[in-house]
Order: sequence, then structure tokens, then C-alpha cells
Amino acid sequence: MDNTLWIIAAAPLAGFLVNGLFGKKLPEKVVGTIAFLGPAVAFVLSVLAFQKVVDGGQPVQTLWTWMVAGDLTINFGFQVDQLSGIMILVVTGVGSLIHLYSIGYMHGDDSIWRYFAYLNLFMCSMLLLVLGDNLVVLFVGWEGVGLCSYLLIGYYYKDLKNSDAGNKAFITNRIGDFGFLLGMFALFSVAGTLDFSELNAKFNADQLVVGGPFEDWTLHAVLTFAGICLFLGACGKSAQIPLFVWLPDAMAGPTPVSALIHAATMVTAGIYMVARMNFLYVQIPAVMAGMALVAAATALLAGIIAVAQNDIKKVLAYSTISQLGYMFCGVASTAFTAGMFHLVTHAFFKALLFLGAGAIILALHHEQDIRKMGGMWKRMPALFVLFALGGLALMGMYPFSGFFSKDAVLIGVYMQSGLAWQATWCMLLATVVLTAFYTTRLIVLVFFGEQKYKGEIHGTGPAMMIPLVILAILSVGGGILGGKMNAFLNGTWARFSPVEGDAWQLAHNDVILWSIGGILVGFLGAIFLYMFKRDLVENFVKGVGKPIHNLVENKFYVDEIYYWGIIAPFRMSASVMWFLVDRILIDTVLVGGTAKVVYWTSGAVRQGHPGTINVGAAAIVLGFLGSFCYLVYRYLNG
Repeated sequence: MDNTLWIIAAAPLAGFLVNGLFGKKLPEKVVGTIAFLGPAVAFVLSVLAFQKVVDGGQPVQTLWTWMVAGDLTINFGFQVDQLSGIMILVVTGVGSLIHLYSIGYMHGDDSIWRYFAYLNLFMCSMLLLVLGDNLVVLFVGWEGVGLCSYLLIGYYYKDLKNSDAGNKAFITNRIGDFGFLLGMFALFSVAGTLDFSELNAKFNADQLVVGGPFEDWTLHAVLTFAGICLFLGACGKSAQIPLFVWLPDAMAGPTPVSALIHAATMVTAGIYMVARMNFLYVQIPAVMAGMALVAAATALLAGIIAVAQNDIKKVLAYSTISQLGYMFCGVASTAFTAGMFHLVTHAFFKALLFLGAGAIILALHHEQDIRKMGGMWKRMPALFVLFALGGLALMGMYPFSGFFSKDAVLIGVYMQSGLAWQATWCMLLATVVLTAFYTTRLIVLVFFGEQKYKGEIHGTGPAMMIPLVILAILSVGGGILGGKMNAFLNGTWARFSPVEGDAWQLAHNDVILWSIGGILVGFLGAIFLYMFKRDLVENFVKGVGKPIHNLVENKFYVDEIYYWGIIAPFRMSASVMWFLVDRILIDTVLVGGTAKVVYWTSGAVRQGHPGTINVGAAAIVLGFLGSFCYLVYRYLNG
């Protein structure tokens, strides 16, 4: 029992409460300090908890029994093992740097107290998700980050476009969350528990029993259903086909929010959940293969779209979707360590790129169009170096961190057999080329060529530069963590991960050649086209390639397809049902019709009782005659 685990989640929660309740009256520096201290304290405690795991322990803490219903008992408890230990370090470490960066980036904002309150609540929710020792506590954090993403994406809510983006993220994630709930119900029906350690033990001991609403199903069918439903939830949080459309619009929020959501927290929740549920997914290899196909297709599609984007944040947003596809392919190929390793390195270099983009945007007075930049390396040499380092790590250049983690994922996929895995491998290899291409294009258009921005450059203070430097160091040297993570996570899923034998070494050699070749093709192709043949690209875009460019730039019109294929028919059917059921059946027939019948009947009855003497006397006479006739009838027939 470790009595300090709750403080890891409570520290940022305290910052949320203080700034949320009193921040409007506090000085800006005090608000920023309070907000930063929450995740910073959580990071220190996370390091201590992680060290206990390294020493062979497994800190756990049960705060209370939350709910009891029949055979279901849910405790509100936390645990730190190898998997959650790595996650809390990433979440609190990168999250603390983003909070520090935000102090400089959001300086002067009228509602900075509200921004930091939301940011702290987001951190608390993510830590609940990671630390929870059962699926229900995880789901509380899961829903919490969904709520906070809505609040942060729509932070500038006075602009309708921003509030719409927040709504889009929230609603899209609700679709995935419905699948998550169905998956939990299915798991409970066969295992009788939602506690991770108990689930793991029952799966390993084959103690699963089909019952309840699934009593006519086979066990494999129930597990397949649960795995698909949970993956649907992961598609929502981690922006995979078909639920990826919310993430590019999430750029409506402040840039540090983009870094927090896209780097180390919310979007990685799906990968963490699948890795946590490894004991389920290894039982259903067909679902794993399907997961890999969806993820690889997402990676390829997002990579293609990123090539034609001109908003610096949109390029990085589609890059995030693409890299999440890599992570899913890693865990789907049972190379769980590789998927988690890429999650960690991606947190470093993508946070660096987003925060670097934020520094560029702020320096250029909120200009985000890369076509209006150019030649910035002379005016912002330090930012150029830091951004370029993050870009090289994203491409997977040797010896940057992305090289080691990306290739580990590719090896895991390469070693699988079957047509689905061959298709996955081909799509990922094409994504390698695209990643190098669009990243190089981004760097060239922003920092090289003609200097198009002539205005004054806004300075970048220490609060923003320090996190960038730290993240750059991690992006460059993070590759050394691969071996340590492999050894550290060995006990968690060693029976599933590829064994480093002769077959692994052959796969490693092949993958390295294909990967480096793909990176060079994309890198040199972008250098050639955007540094030396820019006019060739412009002529192509304006001429014969205009339809293709418009198709890619507009994201293959996926949003429009969703609108006209799903949203518009749903709205139309809802309007028809409202008119037929609510207005006609309920209002007119049931409520209004009943009222009119009562009104008409009462009016007719009232005509016979006006209260006059003549009508009263006539009623008495008629009553008397009626009674007399009835008595005579009874006498004659009786």
C-alpha cells in the first residue's frame, strides 16, 4: 500500500480548484505559479513511485469502495506498474514543461486563470486514466480528458468556429465512448470483474465463463466483440479512421493545448488502453490484424493530407494522426514495447514541434500560414535549430529518438505473416516517405527561401525557451531509452513480444535499409522541389495538378462526406420525427386533441345546465316522467 499515489492526481486538481475559484482575483504570475506547481509536484511523486517499481515493487492504493451491485464491486484505487509508471512520467514531465511554456505564451490573456484551471483539470483527468487500477476508474479519466479537451479547444469560445471545433471533438468522442462502454459490459459478462489484475489473472488461467446477455455466444465471439468495441473507443480518443476528423480542428485552441493534447496525453490514451488490455487482444489475432490495417490506413491517409496543408499547426496535427497509426501498429503486432517506446519518443519531439510552432506563431504576431513565412532562420536562429531537431526526430533520421522507436514498430509489423500484415507494412513504408517529405517541406517553407514576413519579430522569453531546449535534448537522445524500456517492460508482456533472435536480426537489417531509403527519398524529394524547383510545384498546383491538390488540401472531403452522408440525413430524420411525433401526434392529437374533446364535451353538457328556472323545472318534469315510465314498464313486465 502506497498512501501517496492519490497526491499525484490531486496536485493538479488542487491547482484547478484554486485558480478556478479564486484565480480571477489573483495576479497573473501567481496564477501561473499555482498552475505549474500542480504537475511539477505530481512529476516528483511520479519519479518516486517509478523508482519503487524499478526496485521491484508495485505501489497500489485503494481509497474507497466506490460501488457494489450484485457481483460487481468497483474500488476507487490506483496502481503503478511498469506500464503506468512510464506513462505517469511522460504525462507529468511533458505536462509540466507545457505548463511552464504556457506562462510565457499566454502572458497578457484576460482569462488566463480559466485557461490554467482547465489545463490543470486536464492533467488530473489524464493521471486518473493512467493510474486507475480498473476499467471504471480509467473510464472516469477517459471522460475527464474528453470534457477538458472540449473546454480547451473552445477556449476562445467567442469565435463560433472555435466553439464548433470543441463541440466536434466532444461529440465525435462520444461515439467511441459508447463502444468503450459496450466493451466493458462484455468483459464483465465473461470475467465478473473489471479490475486489471483480476482480469489478467482470469485470462491467463482460462477462468472466463460466458453468461448474461451473451449466454448463447461462444467465448471467442464475446472476446472479439469486446475487443472491437474497446478499439472503437480508442479510435475516438486516438483519432483513427473513422473518428479522426476532430483532431485537426482541435487546433482552434491555444498552441500549448495542441501540444498537450497531441503529444503526451489525450491522444495516447487509446494506445495505453490497448497495451493495458494486452491479455485480451492476444486472444483475438484477427482483431489485431484489423486494428493494424485501420491504423496503417490512417497513418497513410493523414500523411498524404499533411503534404498539402499550409497551416503550420494543421501539418503537425495530421502528423500526429499519422504517428498514432504507427503506435497502434506496434501494439497490434504484439510489439507492445515498440508501440509504447514510440509513444514516449513522440511525446518528446511532437511537443517540441508544437511548442516551437507556437513560438513561431507568437513571434510573427499569430501568423500561421507557412506560405507567408520563409527565411526565418536568419531572424530566429535558435528556434530554427530547435524546430529542425524536432523535425529530424519526427522523420526518423539517425541518430534521433524517432529513428529507434519507428524502426522498432516497423520490425514488429515486418515479422508478422499474412496478407493483412503485408498490406500494413507497405502502407507504413509509404508513410515513412511521406513523413520525411511533409516535415522537410514544412521546415523549408518556414525557415528557408525568400523572407516574406517583414514585420517586427516578437521575442521568446525564458519560460518558453527552457521547455523547448529540454524537449530538444530528449528528442535527440531519447533513443537510448529503447533498450532500457525493453528490459523494464520485459516482465509485462515478454510472452507476446518478438524475441531478438536470428529472425529478428534479419528483419532488423531489412527494415533499416527500407526505412533509411524511404526517409532519404522523402527528404531529398522535398529539398529538390521546395528549395530548387518551387516554381515547378506552383505550376503543378495551379495547372494539371489542381484537382488533385484541392482534393488533398480539403482532406479528401471527409468532413463533407460525413455531413451529407450522416449528419444531414440524421438532422432531416430528426426534424421529420419532431414534426410528426412531437407537433402532430403529441401536441395536436394527444395533448391538443384531448383538450379540445374535453372542451367540446363540457360545452355540450353545459348547454343543458344554464341555471334558469324554466330549464330546471323542465328537467324535473322530464326526470319524473322518465322514472314513472320505467316503473310502469317494470310493473307490466314483472
